[in-house]
Amino acid sequence: MPAEQVYGVTPPMSVTLPTETEKRASDALIEELRRQKTFENPSDTQKRYKVLESLQLICDEFVKLVAREKEPKNDILIKNARGKVFTYGSFRLGVFGPGSDIDTLIVAPKYVTRDDYFDHFPDILVAMAPKGAVTDLTVVTDAFVPIIKFEFSGISIDLIFSRIIQKQLSPNFQDLKDCGLLRGLDEAELRSLNGTRVTDEILNLVPEQSTFKLALRAIKLWAQRRAVYANIMGFPGGVAWAMLVARVCQLYPKAATSVIVNKFFLVIGQWRWPQPVLLKPIESGPLPVRVWNPKVYKGDSFHLMPVITPAYPSIVAWN
Repeated sequence: MPAEQVYGVTPPMSVTLPTETEKRASDALIEELRRQKTFENPSDTQKRYKVLESLQLICDEFVKLVAREKEPKNDILIKNARGKVFTYGSFRLGVFGPGSDIDTLIVAPKYVTRDDYFDHFPDILVAMAPKGAVTDLTVVTDAFVPIIKFEFSGISIDLIFSRIIQKQLSPNFQDLKDCGLLRGLDEAELRSLNGTRVTDEILNLVPEQSTFKLALRAIKLWAQRRAVYANIMGFPGGVAWAMLVARVCQLYPKAATSVIVNKFFLVIGQWRWPQPVLLKPIESGPLPVRVWNPKVYKGDSFHLMPVITPAYPSIVAWN
């Protein structure tokens, strides 16, 4: 009989299966989350997917326009010109609620630059979207991660951009797991790609995704109600809270949602900071980029409550 997979950097604290009482407590927790309106109406969720489909069509047209502009005589390049829309954050984690924005990333071939993105994409977006669908369009080129913000049919979109060093994207290009995709990128592009890479890694590193998602919804609600949910205010943001919950799920891989929520406060409340929260061992990786390492970088040793992202290159999500 094959050994069960061990999640995380330490063995689990318990592999006890849920009791009937714990299952009933989990059901009660889900009902409370529904009463608190943390789940979105299915028709509204379907609307989100329609918006993402529209963004994919607009993304492809944008890449074709740049291809025609840069290599007008290269018919094969123009024919195969396409980009890919990825999501990250709460939407990709499956813990979004009514009114949540969609964190979105456009990945394009190497001949499409960030300047092309900011010069052309906003105009193509407005032109191709249904009339009046795009509102509150804001371009922020000098942000830590350059971004275009807008509402599309009433749904808030935060759209970032990165190219990868490939001349064209395969029609089957579906994920960003390959570290080789990071070669040749600047820091802003690395940060852009890592939003999706980190989200995907978190989901891959939890034993039961459904348990994790429900527990994270509960912890997010708790943190938001107590105003301790925001990077900008010095508190953990969405990614850090997700990693904290994921670490507890790793320590109790068979536990019911109600138990994970209970253990969250016990484990994190007694965490021996500044010991970092890690979901997997830190990878050194193939690129000459900085990876969180307090033994090498003096500044990293001053982090008081380090929560370390699992995707290479690992950085501190909150400290």
